[in-house]
Amino acid sequence: MQQFINGLSLGSSYALLGIGVTLVWGVLGILTFAHAQTMTIGAYAALITLDRGYPVIVGVIAGLVVAGLFSGLMDLALFTPLRRKRAPEFAFVIVTIGVSQISDAFEASRTRSQTLPFPRKGFPVEPLTLLGRNVPRLSLVMLVTSVIVMAMLGYWLHRTKSGTAVRAVAYSRDTGELLGINSKWIFASCFFISGTLAALAGIFLAASSGQLSHSSNDAILLLAFAVIVLGGMGSIRGAIVGGLLLGLVSVYATVYVSSVFREAVAMLTILVVLVVRPSGLFGEKATTRV
Repeated sequence: MQQFINGLSLGSSYALLGIGVTLVWGVLGILTFAHAQTMTIGAYAALITLDRGYPVIVGVIAGLVVAGLFSGLMDLALFTPLRRKRAPEFAFVIVTIGVSQISDAFEASRTRSQTLPFPRKGFPVEPLTLLGRNVPRLSLVMLVTSVIVMAMLGYWLHRTKSGTAVRAVAYSRDTGELLGINSKWIFASCFFISGTLAALAGIFLAASSGQLSHSSNDAILLLAFAVIVLGGMGSIRGAIVGGLLLGLVSVYATVYVSSVFREAVAMLTILVVLVVRPSGLFGEKATTRV
């Protein structure tokens, strides 16, 4: 039970990252390499807020807002001119790599490349007895919060007018604009939401480990890409299932195999799935993205 909960909570963080990457991929058609830095910036914002004595909820909100604004402003300042000029997709990828490197250098300079303790006061770190087993309370909070956020996102995308507009632009930007949809607002909104999801995952992981550094989330970026490939490119549902599956595999590999082979076992699982189903668990064979 304990390892199952741990796997789901870790997987929920992976799912949040995968959903954020999927949103950007769905509307813009690129993989953003600045996602890990967005995640770290949000966690740093929460750390600074908590260090000043503010409650946990205020620290979390501060992290979400800062990361969301960083991601949204990145779209408005850099990607909007590229879209206006109809730049090739490769140009967008290079820009995200550049933003990633600049952000990482700035964070390393500000922290002198040191690993900082992440304040855990106020977070539910005490164990909880569940069915006779001690389960980390923070893991349960991570899991429940992530499920609520994912449910809210699903409702927004499929039950609201703005969510329908996002899906319309993801299908065809030109068609969406002909229908009167402001694609510029759609792009910025998706980037903002993607940033907040990354920050939430980053804060959870930092609180779980009790530490944070400028390079803490670099390896997680690869896992975020792995999640959306496993679930199926462009599929929100696939990102959720892929993230949860990857979290479970990672935790059970650590317990029953070795922590050294944790990522290797996770990647082996992905390879097996892709050999059987190349489009991913929920991916479509068609070239269009929905």
